[in-house]
Amino acid sequence: MNMEIQAALDVADETDSFLQITDVIYEKEEESGYDSLNDAERTVFCIDQFLREMENGGFVQFFHHEAGYRAEDTLSALDNIKAKISHQLLDQVINLFPGRAVPEDEDARIDEFDRIESEHADDIAGLDDRFYDSGENLVGMTLRYVQRNLREFH
Repeated sequence: MNMEIQAALDVADETDSFLQITDVIYEKEEESGYDSLNDAERTVFCIDQFLREMENGGFVQFFHHEAGYRAEDTLSALDNIKAKISHQLLDQVINLFPGRAVPEDEDARIDEFDRIESEHADDIAGLDDRFYDSGENLVGMTLRYVQRNLREFH
């Protein structure tokens, strides 16, 4: 895997490089499961899921899908890549869950998030806006993280 990751880092286009790296990690996750991923691999996996969901519908989309269950792992991933703004925003949404407990069960998570959103719709929309306006280049930040931690990808 390390050689595939290194080759992907050598791709000039940032997005293409990121997509090639995530392909390698998703393949490992598909074959062996999320628990088989080490911290560095989980970081990339969670950042990718976070980006996909945020780009397709913000925090509602994130918590309505599997990625939402990994909210705490995603916070760690954002911390790992030093994405302070995104970390802060996600942390604020997690704080809206009673006891910061994001339900594992998808239906329970959706129900709880919908309840939260009905009470805090303007706040959540504002957090979405702040995310989109933040200017944080999560792809570039992730690529720099991968470069710094290349030996962790195996």
